[in-house]
Amino acid sequence: MQPTNPYTVLLLVSNNLSLIEATRTSLTSYGPHSLNVKKGSSENLSQNIADTQPQLILLDLDFDAEPIKLIQGMINSYPHIAIVPVLTEAHMVDADQVLLTGARTFVKYPYQQDALTLTVSRAITLLQSEQASLAPLQVVETPTKPGNIFTVFSPKGGAGTTTVAVNLAISLHKQIKEDVLLIDGKLLFGHVSLYLNIRTGNSITDLISHIDMIDKRLINQVVVRHGSGIKVLPSPLSIHDGQGIRPDDLFKILQALQQEFPHIIIDAGSHLNDNSVTYMDASNKILLVANPNIASLRDARQFMEVTATLSYPREKTLLLLYQAGRKSDVKKEDIENILKMKVFGIIPADENQALSSLNEGIPLVIKKPMHPISRAFTSVAKNLVQVFQSSDSQEDDKPANGKNKRDK
Repeated sequence: MQPTNPYTVLLLVSNNLSLIEATRTSLTSYGPHSLNVKKGSSENLSQNIADTQPQLILLDLDFDAEPIKLIQGMINSYPHIAIVPVLTEAHMVDADQVLLTGARTFVKYPYQQDALTLTVSRAITLLQSEQASLAPLQVVETPTKPGNIFTVFSPKGGAGTTTVAVNLAISLHKQIKEDVLLIDGKLLFGHVSLYLNIRTGNSITDLISHIDMIDKRLINQVVVRHGSGIKVLPSPLSIHDGQGIRPDDLFKILQALQQEFPHIIIDAGSHLNDNSVTYMDASNKILLVANPNIASLRDARQFMEVTATLSYPREKTLLLLYQAGRKSDVKKEDIENILKMKVFGIIPADENQALSSLNEGIPLVIKKPMHPISRAFTSVAKNLVQVFQSSDSQEDDKPANGKNKRDK
């Protein structure tokens, strides 16, 4: 399908003379277009883009020493431009990482027959469709049901809240085919971006600084699209930025995000403070992550006592056992007796796979979807879907006025 725009401006970023010539030749049958070529280094690439105003950029992976980082940066900086990486045979091993950056597609070089023209055409058509969907419509807006919020928390440090939040968000998106926003709620030392190999200058502080002007456009500019399909709101880039963020501002942000995303998952970490309680106040459910050992279970029991003082109903908290399956583990039946609550889900132990996924920046549910851990996350996601589907016909756990239940 040929794009509707009669004239297409393209930018090729490459120092490979053979690739440049082959690109010119392959695009002769594409239709009305101009092909600009950027050589040299990436230092003045942004100025070149500003000068040429391309609709699509073909990026040779050999152009930069850190091509994945460059692709991610360009996608975040130029969401209105289609970024199409060009991979040589040597770079095909990086294809998965390329797609995880959020790139629409890639093309292999040497080009095969009409592969380049077809890829460019599809990318431009998709870009135009996305832009059309963002165009303002003259319709009367009707109130929408606020999105579901699920906060992942553990009172014990190192229990695995980030691993759970990341893999669960992706699994949930796969199940429901709806927007899922993953928020790095650990305002100090958050690692969600690291787990997803996201390199961006965007963070929740971009919303904090415009707290009275948050709208759909600003939210779309700040959240980062991940290749899995989920959207991500990263934590502050520095400790200084993360300090001094007020719970009231966080609550306003969550209320605004609920109007744009049907499902929100927050990695709240393991520190119980005003901010983490704010996440929980705003949540439909709390996913309590515990390891099947005595120390973790003791902390979990104390946390449940805290939730009672916060006037949370017990059913608001769902128990998730993580790193389970060792011989020394406390049995599931004993755990349920100790905590006086049913186990909502069980994620098996495999430290090697978890560490490998972290180092590669590729969540296990993407890297190995059939692995027992990935299957377990899929099961938890399915159970979570049943939870919010059944609650649609019931009164929400949160009060309609958006205030804390303990506020009298």
